[in-house]
Amino acid sequence: MKHLPLLTRRLDELIALRDGEAVTAGRFIAQSLSLAGAMPGAGAVVNLCQDRHAFSVALAAALCAGRSTLLPANRLPATIDDLLRERPDSLVISDQRIEGLGHPQMDPSAALAVGAQADAVPQIPADLLAAEVFTSGSTGSATRVIKFWRTLHDSSLINAAEYGPGPALTHLVATVPPQHMWGLETSVLLPWFAPVTINSGQPFFAADIIQALSALPRPRALVSTPVHLRNLAEHPDSLVEVDRIYSATAPLSARLAASLEDRCSARVTEVYGCSEAGCLAWREPVRETRWRLFQAFKLDQVGVRYRVDANHLPEAVILMDRLEVDTDGRFRLTGRDSDLVNIAGKRASLADLTQALLDIDGVMDGVIFQPPETGDGRVSRLAALVVAPRLSAADIRRALSRRIDPAFMPRPLRLVPELPRAESGKLPRHSLVRLYERVCEPVG
Repeated sequence: MKHLPLLTRRLDELIALRDGEAVTAGRFIAQSLSLAGAMPGAGAVVNLCQDRHAFSVALAAALCAGRSTLLPANRLPATIDDLLRERPDSLVISDQRIEGLGHPQMDPSAALAVGAQADAVPQIPADLLAAEVFTSGSTGSATRVIKFWRTLHDSSLINAAEYGPGPALTHLVATVPPQHMWGLETSVLLPWFAPVTINSGQPFFAADIIQALSALPRPRALVSTPVHLRNLAEHPDSLVEVDRIYSATAPLSARLAASLEDRCSARVTEVYGCSEAGCLAWREPVRETRWRLFQAFKLDQVGVRYRVDANHLPEAVILMDRLEVDTDGRFRLTGRDSDLVNIAGKRASLADLTQALLDIDGVMDGVIFQPPETGDGRVSRLAALVVAPRLSAADIRRALSRRIDPAFMPRPLRLVPELPRAESGKLPRHSLVRLYERVCEPVG
């Protein structure tokens, strides 16, 4: 049986900062082995830790114990209870007690207090089912994606080579939860295989992000999403200088990227991928519109779709996005089948329409979407939910009229205090529909 190392960092290298305390790779391993030895039972581990270092230790502990980690789409008790009904022998590990959860919870605090240093790197079976990731269901129902250790190990090395911050030790802040694939690949696994030290927190508001970054030496980097980065760019105070900013999970406009590069003196990199294949392409939106496929991957056209494959994947993955691939291998994203709408014989992408909305000055967040069918089977016009405290619906429509075809003007357009985004920044379809149905009176 082939084995692969848990990490490739030297044991004396810094891997995390937790509450201002530096944690070396050797101490991290010792903490993980301590937790692995204390875990009861033999079932899968449901890792609900919010502290990023605690999550990382619990994930490594499960790997060292030969157990799979279940990563639900969120930490809501109802979601976890549904998962545990299917996997009743699972062990829940959480650094903060979750009220209302009808299942025992293990606190990892004792293992996190271990100060000893391990003297060797654990070897993990390559074919171990390392993680089962349940997607957020932003386009419908959630799905289960399995990850073997070989896939996570090799993809981490690929990510480090393709968009890693470089040879100098980089201090990283992430706004995305570690349970989400983008957060898992960058803020948990990348520090195991690249010269990166991760801040254990998860700042959300712009002021918290600025504070977390300001406390770190350079070079420093930020892993985030367009919705979090938009809030950061709207912050009225001076922003902290950042060497690298990484964005994923939704399209990042060149305008927003340029604003961040100007205000943070940063180099902004956008990463494209999917839960099934992981990160697989990158671009710099300020300087290019096309994506650069990672060297480890290859694209093959299958009908109107593209299939991506790589040696570290258990099988090829059909991409849900539509691609336009040029002769040099670079490509553009042209939307998804579920994203395309046809009104009065005209076609448009909901993602492009939403981007036009988000490009309006004063719009903090928003989405243009297709509402569900009515009781008689008819689908109404496009709708929009918008967060824009200083604008009226009429202001937004006037600005949209200069950007989109009248056939796609959303009616109703409703102003809301916030959108029901998941921690990852994604907007689950069921949450969006619930908000749409709850907001009764259109504004304007």
